[in-house]
Amino acid sequence: MPAKKVTRMFNQELTNRFVKLDELFTLLENLLQENQVLTNKLHQLQDREERFRQIAENVREVFFMISAETDEILYISPAYEEVWGRTCQSLYEDPQSWLSAIHPEDSFRAIATLETQFRTGDEFEEEYRIVRPDASIRWVSVKAFPIRDMEEKVHRFVGIAEDITKRKQAEQALRESEEQFRLTFELAPIGMAITTLNGKFQRVNQALCDALDYSQEELLRLSFSDISYSEDIEEHQSLEKKLTVGQESAFQIEKRHIAKSGRIVDTLLKVVIVRNAQGKPLHFNNQIVDITERKQMERQLLHDALHDSLTGLPNRALFTDRLEHEIIRAKNQSNYLFAVLFLDLDRFKIVNDSVGHLIGDKLLIQIARRLETCINPTDTVARLGGDEFTILLENIPDVNVATTIAEKIYQALKHPFNIEGYEIFTTASIGIALSSQGYEQPEAILRDADLTMYTAKEQGKARYEVFDRSMHIRAIKRLELETDLRKAIEREEFLVYYQPIVSLIKGTLVGFEALARWQHPTRKFVSPTEFIPVTEETGLIVPLGKWLLKEACKQLHSWQIQYPEYSSLKISVNLSGKQLKETFLLNTIDEVLEETGLEGQFLKLEITESLLMKNLELVNNTLLSLRKRKIQLSIDDFGTGYSSLSYLHRFPINTLKIDRSFVQEMQSERDNSIVKTIVTLAHMLNMDVIAEGIETPYQMNQLKCLKCEHGQGYFFAKPLSKEEAEKLIASSPTWE
Repeated sequence: MPAKKVTRMFNQELTNRFVKLDELFTLLENLLQENQVLTNKLHQLQDREERFRQIAENVREVFFMISAETDEILYISPAYEEVWGRTCQSLYEDPQSWLSAIHPEDSFRAIATLETQFRTGDEFEEEYRIVRPDASIRWVSVKAFPIRDMEEKVHRFVGIAEDITKRKQAEQALRESEEQFRLTFELAPIGMAITTLNGKFQRVNQALCDALDYSQEELLRLSFSDISYSEDIEEHQSLEKKLTVGQESAFQIEKRHIAKSGRIVDTLLKVVIVRNAQGKPLHFNNQIVDITERKQMERQLLHDALHDSLTGLPNRALFTDRLEHEIIRAKNQSNYLFAVLFLDLDRFKIVNDSVGHLIGDKLLIQIARRLETCINPTDTVARLGGDEFTILLENIPDVNVATTIAEKIYQALKHPFNIEGYEIFTTASIGIALSSQGYEQPEAILRDADLTMYTAKEQGKARYEVFDRSMHIRAIKRLELETDLRKAIEREEFLVYYQPIVSLIKGTLVGFEALARWQHPTRKFVSPTEFIPVTEETGLIVPLGKWLLKEACKQLHSWQIQYPEYSSLKISVNLSGKQLKETFLLNTIDEVLEETGLEGQFLKLEITESLLMKNLELVNNTLLSLRKRKIQLSIDDFGTGYSSLSYLHRFPINTLKIDRSFVQEMQSERDNSIVKTIVTLAHMLNMDVIAEGIETPYQMNQLKCLKCEHGQGYFFAKPLSKEEAEKLIASSPTWE
């Protein structure tokens, strides 16, 4: 072969090899570049896997990767150990331990879902319980997603398992709470309701339906306004508005509702507003407690507290409250006038003592009804207690209205009261006080009306008097007198004065009447007519009477010893009604006689005939006990009372004492008739007679002619001090 041709062939071959070598180098270079890219991608994948691993190992959720072909666990995050209570290694070694941990009640459903989804290659989500090795239960939520290759074939699943135990517990608690709320709502003994923001009922329980006489269907068609008492709607809605704007979260009020039957139901309403998570108001929860019975009891208790239980009239508390309002009105209105009438029934005690307290109570009830007919509806009649009534006359033009009402009361009481076969008559003494006196306190006007009533009673009863300032001044003086009297008894400021009692037949001294005299430290001697009535009313007559009895007995016994010729002298001591009622009266007299040494036959006790006729049986028993002690008894002021002659002979009385008023009228034989009758009566009953108030020789001579045994008066001597009486005894006086 030619050399050139060989050379060309060689060169061509060489050139081809260089081209191939160049291509090889290029291919190698490309391979190197691709390898670098793959290396970089591998590093990136490794970085991502590392970051994924770091993330997976530091979160609470369980990340996992499972082979879709072999069910092999390719990866499980460390949180698995916390949730399942098992090691990750155990799962790698036994992939089925994942499924065996599922709670038996959930296993069938959970395994079926897993197997189905693995076959179909679809993503899935499942919630189920797992049982940990310590037997505790956890709830998990498992979510898995398929990973597909280029050919859309699923070759693995990746997913996350979240511990949802707390959420499940919360859901269970919520369900239990909802069930509890439902049961509480439905079975609550009090009314329950859920209402819209405009008051419409959304849900009601049976207790509310029962309280209001509605069915649930009927109430759900209504709103609160439809069943609310009209006067209470505004307050309810106003308070609900405060809840909706966030000023309050709840409120509680007493509210009246109208039942289907029309009756008023008192309730205690508690309202709470319910809001969503964003704070938007949703509805109201209402609790409605029926307090009708309690309110009725409260109203009854209030009525009882302010009204008299017997007559149903306002009592002192309510009357005083209304008086306070009238005083305020009078202060604010210069020409406003009101009046208070204070009534006390005359001789009401006799009714109780004669026919009994039951009849007396019924009489008070009938009197209350009659008094109510005498006043206007705006006025008030009240019972303060006992037989005392008060009347408040509002907004009167002058005093004439008050006196006219007093006259109407007299006319109303003039007709007899027929009670259980008894016909009872009664009158009243009335005191009137007007607001024009400028009262500041209710007690002051009541005091003055009461004071005026007593003035009317002192003036003869069955009449009225209008208050004036002089009455108050007299009352103050009387209070001062009472205070001074109490001190006087403690300080022994009293003296005993002795008025001689003379035998009209012989003209000789036969005894004394012991009289108490008060030597006031600043007023000198105070008249007995001024202080004796006060001691009677206050009960001070009891200690004063005991002191007088003791002093008089002691003094008489001393005179009997000092003047033997007068050893038969007697001492007369007045006995008051309060003393006679004292259970220890007889013991007191026994003690005095024993202590003073005076024999009972020389003591004469004087009682009034009016006192004698009260409590006949009690008085007679006491008088009989006194007579057993040989103590003599005398009826004082005979003829001025209302004694019954049919009863007089039953009492163990020694002496009738003729009142001075009859003696002073003895100017002629015609004027002697009353005295003559009394003397004749006494002698017929084997009693002797003492005439008091003898002031002239004519009176004494006339009494002698009428065969009156004894007398006393200024004709013989005025009441004498101890020293003066002793001088009189020493002088052996006689009177012709």
